[in-house]
Order: sequence, then structure tokens, then C-alpha cells
Amino acid sequence: MVDWNLVAKIAGGGYGITFLVLIVISLLTWGMSLIVLRLKNEGKITFVWAL
Repeated sequence: MVDWNLVAKIAGGGYGITFLVLIVISLLTWGMSLIVLRLKNEGKITFVWAL
């Protein structure tokens, strides 16, 4: 059975969602950087602002 009091305490803290969102954003950024670097190395793009 689910202990809903514990669930409410965790959700009410807000820290779990904050870290989850930061992890998702960092993974998306990492993935996009891999794609950009791969395209740049293959010569499909010649100009990237950040590089």
C-alpha cells in the first residue's frame, strides 16, 4: 500500500522535482551537444555560434 503521508511530504518539499528537472535539462543539453559536434565533424554544418 502507498503511504500517502510520505508522498505528500516528498512532493511538498519541491526539491525532488527541482533536481529531476535539472537532470532532464542537463541530459537534453548533453544530447544536443553530441548531435551538433557530430554534424560539425561530418561537415554537414559549417558554422555554429557556440563553437
